[in-house]
Amino acid sequence: METPLISIIIPVYNVREYLAECLDSLLSQNYPKLEFVIIDDGSTDGSGVLCDEFAKKDSRVKVIHQENQGLSAARNQGLKIATGSYVTFLDSDDYLAPDYVQYLYSLCAKYQSKMSICAISEITIKKKTINYGAEYDEKIMSTEEALGRMLREEGFNVAAYAKLYRKDLFNDVTFPENTVHEDLGTTYKLIQKCPRIAYGSEAKYIYRKRKDSISSADFSDKKMDIITLTDAMCDTLESSFPYLINTTNLRRAHARFSVLRQMLVAKELTSIQKGQQAEIIKWLKEHKDFVTKNPVAKGRDKIAMYSLMLGTWAFKLNWLIYSALRG
Repeated sequence: METPLISIIIPVYNVREYLAECLDSLLSQNYPKLEFVIIDDGSTDGSGVLCDEFAKKDSRVKVIHQENQGLSAARNQGLKIATGSYVTFLDSDDYLAPDYVQYLYSLCAKYQSKMSICAISEITIKKKTINYGAEYDEKIMSTEEALGRMLREEGFNVAAYAKLYRKDLFNDVTFPENTVHEDLGTTYKLIQKCPRIAYGSEAKYIYRKRKDSISSADFSDKKMDIITLTDAMCDTLESSFPYLINTTNLRRAHARFSVLRQMLVAKELTSIQKGQQAEIIKWLKEHKDFVTKNPVAKGRDKIAMYSLMLGTWAFKLNWLIYSALRG
């Protein structure tokens, strides 16, 4: 059986502090047939220079420098350049276990699937390590099961990383540009194209949470994309998979919880953003049954909703306590 070429796409933007560990984890991969596509997205901290130095170490490395256009544009550019039969994504402040690619490809080969997913090991801001997904068994999932688990974050989520894809899945799918949380507009479309999706419970992708990352940056208008993209995803999935209605309802609430949390801890909000905050709170209260009477909602979801019903002060306090305990 021929060993296919696999491309790892790495967008890079101002992560010099973490970049060496990320790139070194590429060279440690034990899969025999790889190419590394690095997109320097207009870095200004010397990250681009490190990428060029890295390319001198290994002929499998391709480095592209472009003006800053954002994560989605960098990933889309990487997809245009990648020549592998399969692709996977690595964020440049994260790194990989040495058998990351081999593990994901072995799942695809074992289950004859076009897509595979592995568990994630998260390093928190306080340097704690949390393994997400290890409690779920290795298995082959149907399209609907994979979508449900993704939406409920049972072992994996919508993130593009920690997944291996047949490259032809992207023939008519791209990452939405000029948005944040762009994976919300992409991953479900790829899963929909796969009748079988393989899941492995070993954590082979190491995600580093940091204060200055996109996901933890201060509030901006772009964060409203979380709600817009989530609602578009849920609208699509409800029409094709009506049995997922409880899960999509919960996901809509999760999106608004996420944006509201970021608003409440922001240093300052504009008058427009304060109006958006009021609309989010109104929506959540009007749709409280999406959480409180939802059979797939977890205890923490219900606590979040009940605390909001007491007031934003209780919701914020609940979130701060949860964050502190999580590390």
